[in-house]
Amino acid sequence: MRLLLVGDYPPPYGGVSIHVRQLHQFLRGRGVETKVLDIGKGGRPAPDVLPVQGAAAFGLRLAGFTSAGWVTHLHTSGNNPKAWVLAALVGSMPGPRSPRVITLHSGLIPDYLAASQARRVFARTALAGYARVVAVSPAVRDAVIACGVPAEKVLVHPAFCGSQVQPGPVTSEVEAARSRRQPLLAMAHHPSPVYGRKQMFRALKLLAETHPRVGLALFGPGTRSEEFIRDARELGVAGLLEDLGELEHAKALGLLSQADAFIRPTTHDGDSLSVREALALGVPCVASDVCPRPDGTRLFKAGDEHSLAQAVREALKAGPAQVMAPDVGPVLLDVYAELLPSGIAGAGTVNAA
Repeated sequence: MRLLLVGDYPPPYGGVSIHVRQLHQFLRGRGVETKVLDIGKGGRPAPDVLPVQGAAAFGLRLAGFTSAGWVTHLHTSGNNPKAWVLAALVGSMPGPRSPRVITLHSGLIPDYLAASQARRVFARTALAGYARVVAVSPAVRDAVIACGVPAEKVLVHPAFCGSQVQPGPVTSEVEAARSRRQPLLAMAHHPSPVYGRKQMFRALKLLAETHPRVGLALFGPGTRSEEFIRDARELGVAGLLEDLGELEHAKALGLLSQADAFIRPTTHDGDSLSVREALALGVPCVASDVCPRPDGTRLFKAGDEHSLAQAVREALKAGPAQVMAPDVGPVLLDVYAELLPSGIAGAGTVNAA
């Protein structure tokens, strides 16, 4: 079996790029010949990762793999026009012996597709060239099927490889935060309002009334922006924050492993990688109720900082839930094997075992 993954590859450390890297590691560990076409910013060199910049270069590289019969698996958000143009390009690239699979990662897909008949028609057309469509949630599956995609080729599975999640190095900054704060909370930050920064800050102020040594460690882009600093000052939590900036993924996992709880206060969301990572590491997780969450997650009412603060208190008191982390790797191995001619599929399965 020869497999090509198409998608972003770290850095930067977004949910799609992290999943592509983890799936790549899983497949290589199983002996599957796997390469990645990195269509992101092209970060550090990695074995069998091929950065491509520009549509022409990407098309030429992709055509070489599909014409040679590689199973091709695209990973994309699906919540913007560029993602669907990419899906159409990969799905229609000539190569009759090259089965196509696509994972649609974004929880915003249902709203995106519902906004326009033209979008639904284009999505149906773009997905016609794929033998399997992997939706990260039932809501994404239903939205895709509503576009006219045959239900039998759509499967639901979180984009998560539990076998690849290991605690990373604990930096001196994290150790210092850990020694200062009790409890130490963690949150993945992004400047987009969707990530719920202001709501988290309001809830943190409430938590400080019952936990005066509480601290919130934030990691991700935008933590040193003027807007961030203003919000922290105006909402009275500047002294409760541990600003860790953008962390490499392994270091972010190191932080999670030291946190007393991980908070996901988003106003819109999909199947959050960071929520699943926290649970896989045995860390209590509190998240908004804007979408279905993994078993073991403690929910709060989105938009209600009092509900969030209370959910954090309850999570700290209860401690971590023991959950079984899902692993899409073995599932996808079976999917790839099913799509290959029987002789090749059998050989690939034996090689990957």
